[in-house]
Amino acid sequence: MKGRSQLENTLLLRLDSDGVPIANNTLYGSGVLTLPSLPYKLEYINDDNPIVTLKIMIAAGSTISRDGLIWTNVPESSNVEFNRDHFRKIIIKSSIHSDCYIDLKLFRPGSFCFYVSYRNKKNLLKTTKKHYFILGPSLFINDTYLPLNSINCQTIISKWLPKSTSPEDNWQKIFKLIANKKYNMIHFTPLQQRGESNSPYSIYDQLMFDPDFFKENQKSVKLLIDDLEKTHNMLSLTDIVFNHTANNSFWLRKHPESGYNQFTAPHLNAAIELDKALLDFSSRLKSLNYPVDLKNDNDLLEILDGIKVHVLGQLKLWEYYVINIKETVNEVEAKFDEISITNGDEEDESLNDEILNNLENLAAYVRENYNVGNFDNLAERYSHKLNIEKLIILLKKSKKFEKFDEETNTFIINLLDEINLPLYRIYDDDVNEILEQLFNRIKYLRISDDGPKLGVITNKSPLTEPYFTRFVGENDGIEYALANNGWIWNGNPLIDFASKNSKAYLRREVIVWGDCVKLRYGKEPADSPYLWKRMSDYITMNAKIFHGFRIDNCHSTPLHVGEYFLDLARSHNPNLYVVAELFSGSETTDCLFVERLGISSLIREAMQASSEDELSNLIHRYGGRPIGSYKFVPMDTFAFSPDLELDEDYCTYSIKDKSIHCVSEIMIPRVLTCQPPHALFMDCTHDNKMPYEKRTIEDTLPNAALVAFCSSAIGSVYGYDEIYPELLDLVNEKRKYDLSGSINKNLNDEVGICKIKRKLNAIRKEIAISSIDIEDSEMHVHHEGQYITFHRTNSKTGKGYYLIVRTKFSDFNEDQMFPSVTLRATKCKFNCAYSLEKVDTSFSPDNDLLTGVKSKIVELKDFTIHVDADSNSVIELPENFPPGSIAIFETGYVGIDDTLDHLIRSGALKATSNLNFESLNAVLFRSESEELDVSGNTFGAYNIPNHGKLVYCGLQGWVSVLRDIMINNDLAHPLSVNLREGHWALDYILERLNLYNDKPGIRDVQAWLAERFDKIKQLPNFLVPSFFALTIGILYGCCRFKAMLLFPKYIGNANVFVQSLALTSIQMVSEVKSTSIFPNINVPCMCAGLPHFSTNYMRCWGRDVFISFRGLLLVTGRYETAKQHILGFAKTTKHGLIPNLLDAGRNPRYNARDAAWFFLQAIQDYITIVPEGHSILSEKVSRRFPLNDKYITYEDPEAFSYSSSIEEIIYEILSRHAKGIKFREANAGPNLDRVMKDEGFNIEIAVDWSTGLIHGGNQFNCGTWMDKNGESEKAKSKGVPGTPRDGAAVEINGLLKSTLRFVLKLISEGKFKKTDVTRQDGSKISFADWNDLLQENFEKNYYIPLDPKDDNEYNTDSNIVNRRGIYKDLCGSGKPFEDYQLRPNQFIAMAVAPELFSPEHAMSAIKVADENIRGKLGMRTLDPSDYNYRPYYNNSEDSDDFATSKGRNYHQGPEWVWCYGYFMRSFHTFNFLANPLSRNETENRPSSYLMQQIYLRLDDHRKAIIESPWAGLPELTNKDGEFCQDSSPTQAWSSGCILDVLYDVWVAFDSKWYAKQIKQNNP
Repeated sequence: MKGRSQLENTLLLRLDSDGVPIANNTLYGSGVLTLPSLPYKLEYINDDNPIVTLKIMIAAGSTISRDGLIWTNVPESSNVEFNRDHFRKIIIKSSIHSDCYIDLKLFRPGSFCFYVSYRNKKNLLKTTKKHYFILGPSLFINDTYLPLNSINCQTIISKWLPKSTSPEDNWQKIFKLIANKKYNMIHFTPLQQRGESNSPYSIYDQLMFDPDFFKENQKSVKLLIDDLEKTHNMLSLTDIVFNHTANNSFWLRKHPESGYNQFTAPHLNAAIELDKALLDFSSRLKSLNYPVDLKNDNDLLEILDGIKVHVLGQLKLWEYYVINIKETVNEVEAKFDEISITNGDEEDESLNDEILNNLENLAAYVRENYNVGNFDNLAERYSHKLNIEKLIILLKKSKKFEKFDEETNTFIINLLDEINLPLYRIYDDDVNEILEQLFNRIKYLRISDDGPKLGVITNKSPLTEPYFTRFVGENDGIEYALANNGWIWNGNPLIDFASKNSKAYLRREVIVWGDCVKLRYGKEPADSPYLWKRMSDYITMNAKIFHGFRIDNCHSTPLHVGEYFLDLARSHNPNLYVVAELFSGSETTDCLFVERLGISSLIREAMQASSEDELSNLIHRYGGRPIGSYKFVPMDTFAFSPDLELDEDYCTYSIKDKSIHCVSEIMIPRVLTCQPPHALFMDCTHDNKMPYEKRTIEDTLPNAALVAFCSSAIGSVYGYDEIYPELLDLVNEKRKYDLSGSINKNLNDEVGICKIKRKLNAIRKEIAISSIDIEDSEMHVHHEGQYITFHRTNSKTGKGYYLIVRTKFSDFNEDQMFPSVTLRATKCKFNCAYSLEKVDTSFSPDNDLLTGVKSKIVELKDFTIHVDADSNSVIELPENFPPGSIAIFETGYVGIDDTLDHLIRSGALKATSNLNFESLNAVLFRSESEELDVSGNTFGAYNIPNHGKLVYCGLQGWVSVLRDIMINNDLAHPLSVNLREGHWALDYILERLNLYNDKPGIRDVQAWLAERFDKIKQLPNFLVPSFFALTIGILYGCCRFKAMLLFPKYIGNANVFVQSLALTSIQMVSEVKSTSIFPNINVPCMCAGLPHFSTNYMRCWGRDVFISFRGLLLVTGRYETAKQHILGFAKTTKHGLIPNLLDAGRNPRYNARDAAWFFLQAIQDYITIVPEGHSILSEKVSRRFPLNDKYITYEDPEAFSYSSSIEEIIYEILSRHAKGIKFREANAGPNLDRVMKDEGFNIEIAVDWSTGLIHGGNQFNCGTWMDKNGESEKAKSKGVPGTPRDGAAVEINGLLKSTLRFVLKLISEGKFKKTDVTRQDGSKISFADWNDLLQENFEKNYYIPLDPKDDNEYNTDSNIVNRRGIYKDLCGSGKPFEDYQLRPNQFIAMAVAPELFSPEHAMSAIKVADENIRGKLGMRTLDPSDYNYRPYYNNSEDSDDFATSKGRNYHQGPEWVWCYGYFMRSFHTFNFLANPLSRNETENRPSSYLMQQIYLRLDDHRKAIIESPWAGLPELTNKDGEFCQDSSPTQAWSSGCILDVLYDVWVAFDSKWYAKQIKQNNP
């Protein structure tokens, strides 16, 4: 991600491990992946300058990266034409630690998609579903960019334009009228030649424009539309009708296959018969003595009775459903003797006695298995047939009928009756639905007050609309019946209701348009070639003329049809604005249509609201984001690479170029998220009732003003502003527009609300110019009775408009006074106010012209605005503010201007440039106990009322809470409330940094924060949360970036998981006053975990420090801190051990048998990793205790009186162990350990020189990391360790072997002087011989063979073995069965000394552990099959349960995270060595399979560290990853050991480790 030019107009799309976009973000809403429409000219778009770049991010090592490919239909070059069905592949190049980025450059707007193919964990090829994203058009009016939210569209119906000898004049007149109202787009209903009904949407000829207006067809229209833009500054939008054509379209007679008829859709035959019979019955009503002028339900019920007799009774439609019994019986009889039972297939095993001996069950079986074709098909009468041969075989073989006789005949008839029974039920259900639908439809058409009341039933006005258009084909003379189009209430838009998957035409569920024939496209052009060609010409013609399409009846358009034709349209007009009428009833389905078709805007309508509350909700939905909304900032879910470009001026949107810039100076691209479909929000459409008809005339103005203020495209129908009284009938209305007042010089003479619309549209334009980003537009809507207030603001500039409307939904509104309005910390200026009054009390329509109800606009005055002492503006409404009024005020927030946003987003890089690791710890972290420690108990964590304390005092504490708040835009969260109520949080953040302002860079950070917080404190309180969060997020991101600069390159360039793990190094290492790693100076020291092990003697544990050491100090490049920890613990070496608890060397305790070995492993790792690391061997440390192990206090003059080098310390540890160690702990007794039994204070360690293994401990102490002693007197477990682990612990001997190997290497390099040690008996043994002895005996003593026959080759007691194919946990323990317990300690040995293990045996152990003790985050510390397995740790439990009371089961099943790291290191090593699947074809690199397997096993860790408020991995979990309340939520060794795994993989790649391992194991 380098270079400003590469990131301009770039958006980031992150995929999860399954290839699904991480994009549902309630910060902006859920919905469709929508790239913003940007201003560009296509002539300047090329390969180096795409419109926008979508940067897809695949997380390092994710599941989809194994043999992963991105397949996309995005053209690879600007010269390549878009083909929706052509997918190119892009290889996913992802390692386990570095994310993969794939750039998709978009050169044209439209709908695009991608999917991912990969090999899953079962080694099967898998593909994801297609993921769609859309890029909107770039619209210009005469070279001036028109953002989508600036669109003001007006609908006109061309057939209502007055006819004249010069139609151009009338077009110019109406254009002027609309332009004067400051609309910028006109929606034309179809301008094509209309069918016999004269409806604009019943198109007679798609390729011919209305000759009354357009004498030269396409040329005339093109000239008109070009002039519309050039002269009137308006764009054009035309309706496109995909789904039907006029019932009298000439071309249908020649190409009836273009519709659904009895040949192309034979499943409609029953419906065709029914429709014809209904029309015939309608024509005979009078002669049959049925009423023809329906007045009430009784008349209608009488007719329905007639339908039952004369239609349904005579049609016998049941014959379409059932099997013809007589014909079937005859067929069986005729073929019975011909069919031999040997002819059939083998008998179905499912045909059991339960089926054969029950007629109902047998009928169901035959119906399901013996049918010929589909029983749902209603193509012909008695078309449902059975396979006669199979039926006869059934009768003979299973029912034992040997001949066709009366018994056989009776059985078959009974069987067929039973088969038909459910089919008759289906028929009955359909007939009931037919009658129900007929009743409802006829009632609406003839009787209901809200219906058209069509009057007397005649041949021209039949009982119900014809479902089919009937004609004789011109080419073949056949009489055709073609299905008419319509719609279905609550129908599924994804099902073609004329297809065989629907019975809607038969069941009369279609609300049909009798003047429109439904078009049949089929699945592809080959299914209906003429239709596809004709419609292609139609689309091409319109795309070349108009700026946009309105897809009529889009919800009934088959998706593949819409895709094909819109792709065609965009090939001629790439920046086509596409809006859709979409009534799917489902937001999910809406989004499906939008993403597949690339719809720019969905039509929504304010007049749909039936109440003030409903209208308020609509305005809230399309008005913008709530005022004070949180803004997106990349924080702890993003990787901050040091290679990212930096640009202080590039963190804002530019009004001049309107391009997508980055969020801050660190140029991480903005993230693409799902957004709700963009709306074209109409105050009223041409399909719905006007306010005069549905509400009141006065409500015209408030409704229009509310819509105008919305942050969306908006629109209206011509006649709304002019106060037309009613919904006009598109089919039958004959009157014309009144264009006489084309432009009055005196604008006060304008009709209706035209004057106000002009003002509203001008305000919209002003708002839109400054609102470039989705985050810019904010609003607040308040509803109180008749009043709705709407504050629309710009979040960056603080400027806005405040609208007060008083609605009038009915003439019976109660009088309501509105209280004064207080705009807090807001400057306010009156702009205008009006009310709409009706002049006519009764409206008389003109016979020739469409005219509005006479009304007048009254200007309202006497508004008072006063500013109180707190800079609040108080608005008082005048007494005269009647229903139907609006008032508009200009507003500006106090304390904000267009510089504040940029101020906050800039300068943080410079402010953080001097921070080091220690000061980053102060800024980012610090648990409360650490803060209290350094502040003398004066400063703790910030407490959020009704939420609780932050887990950290630093920024991470805030970010952990803010993350979800910002994603969910949770303005009601307790933190949001707290920030609005006061500035305590701001003051806290600044003041606490005073504790650390002597550290590098802290004062710079304070100054940066102070400048921004001073500005934020001047803001209205409701804006404080948003700007506070933005400030914290920006600074936090820069701190993470600074940390990545300090870390080694492989951390900085790694993924967010690796970076988050590395940051725990900063989290865990800090300076406190109460302890250190040295007794006399305070330096940064590592804590074991937070918050439990943060201060005093409990902070620094020898074992914990050196298990964490490699991951947290060496991998992160903190070499000096690492060195200090080695030296600090080396100072306190005693008895050949290092302390378990250091306590700054003041009161160290030596009860850990394993800590010294982890210490030596850490020295080895230091020398291996750190450049010139071997120099540490000569470093001298002053010794805390004399060499004779005498205990003295640290103030004793003898303390620190002599020195040893690290080389000498290493030798001392080895030699003391070789000779044997035996001592009693100093100060033994209850003051040292209140629960330890006396014997437990005795420490003894020795080498068994027959094997070379180190043994130690006893049953009364617990000297390894599994160190939980029993504490419960109630359970009688006090002093009884849960896991004594005496004997030869497997991990200690693995660490011993690693150390010996390392020392031998140093000796060979001349860096270690000593070559041997003295044993207990005084004899010498060389390190080489000890190493060999250990190598020779390890497998013999630890491996438990899979086959019991091999037990005699190993030190195995077959009677004790519980699980095989593993390595023992211990050898020679006090309780022999404990040797054989499956625990994770074997993998520590495996990771540090792989040479001890047979690869095959190691793989066996790994497999067993993977299946049995690997948990979600940690390793089960005991085999679940073990009698002692207790997986729930509760330290506060004081029961009589010996096993669990007081948490004695700490290591008897709970799942420890740090062990998981060693397991995964072993998994990586031995899978590569022993599993062919884990190597690539050349066998010198790991396969993507191995990387996938590692990733899958670390996936929960990724989630855990991101989701944890502590930003770390826990100490342990309970069973199967369940939360453990007594676990440290973040533990040093947990993060360190997982980081070790990833480092192993990285080093293996970088150092050619894989090739070396193959060579060593295959000499």
